Amino acid sequence: QSRNDQCTANEIQLDPHDCAAYFLCVKGEFVSQKCVRGFYFDAAIQACVGDTKESSNKRTAKMAHNRNLKFVYLLSIAVTLVFGAAADDDCCQPGDTKPVEGDCTQYYGCCTGKFVLKSCPSGQYWNSNNQQCEPDNGQCVPVEPGAPGAPCAPGEPGAPGACTEGDTKVDASDCTKYQVCKNGEYVSASCNSGYYWNSANSQCEQDNGQCVSVTCKDGELSADSSDCAGYFICLDNKLVKRKCASQTYFDASLETCVIDTEGVCIPKVCDSECCDKPNNWIGPVDKNCSAFIHCLYGQLIQQTCPNNLQFNNITKQCDFPDVVQCDDGSPPPSGPTAGPSGTYCESKGRCVGQRDGAMFADAKSASSGGYIVCQCECEINFNCVAGLVFNEKIRTCDWP
Repeated sequence: QSRNDQCTANEIQLDPHDCAAYFLCVKGEFVSQKCVRGFYFDAAIQACVGDTKESSNKRTAKMAHNRNLKFVYLLSIAVTLVFGAAADDDCCQPGDTKPVEGDCTQYYGCCTGKFVLKSCPSGQYWNSNNQQCEPDNGQCVPVEPGAPGAPCAPGEPGAPGACTEGDTKVDASDCTKYQVCKNGEYVSASCNSGYYWNSANSQCEQDNGQCVSVTCKDGELSADSSDCAGYFICLDNKLVKRKCASQTYFDASLETCVIDTEGVCIPKVCDSECCDKPNNWIGPVDKNCSAFIHCLYGQLIQQTCPNNLQFNNITKQCDFPDVVQCDDGSPPPSGPTAGPSGTYCESKGRCVGQRDGAMFADAKSASSGGYIVCQCECEINFNCVAGLVFNEKIRTCDWP
């Protein structure tokens, strides 16, 4: 419930019909509010207080008085509408306004369906564009030139047209800053770190002692607050800006660049299966005993164990089916060459004496992502997906 009376933000009025209620001004209108059970609204302190018998008796008498005032108030509005305060007989909706011709300090506001004459507070005028009273800085009452609050005269500092777009001048308070003209006014601008404003050349130049030198201890590191992947290193008692490599950011606590796996600096883009998994996570694939997935920097890479081996989620390696004991409904290997891992070949190379599933980088094609998997003591060649190479330390395809 709300009232259409115009009001000031956060203004409070007593509700004459309910001792536990009051009206609060929100966006120019009074909105009904209610105290919690067992409390009533005390108009003297404009707050909800605990109800007592004594306060209840006083409140009953006061409510009767307020009802009488309310009647007088409504009667005065009716008289005003009938005898001349109404602007015209046009109907209006709550919130409608219109200006008063010949007086910029007044306006018509809609009250009970009729336009009623209202005035702005002292020192303000009615802005018909914004439909509200605003401070008068000469828009309504003329201000003599040179008086406080008067608009700047042409050519004065701060006046439109006082400077040419792009013009610059020195900032006397800071040698690393300068003033540049934008939209007819000079605004402050700063040189990059390690540079100062050379007024003679009207440009920022490297600071070799011409400005106030920044003293620091050689080798000292500090974060660049304007760039999460940037930092400063102190060289010859001066801070020099540096930037971490791609996919990394500067960790101020460690004072080094680290891989951004959590989206601290670089927005995190990930496959749904890997978004909540740590980097380098390896796990099984549902209903596929021979497949496994590898989450690398949020990207999902699915791989398959070769030659009838199955993924062992405990060891995180491909293993014999009789060890893994996984059944996904696929038929077991068959035929004279099936063997324990489904293949047969002569022994050779690095796989001699190695158990099935052992993995090595392929020396012949390591740079292109080649690797081998041992099966029955023979080498079986595989290749990583494009852009990855085999990492023998973690025994999987990895970024170069």
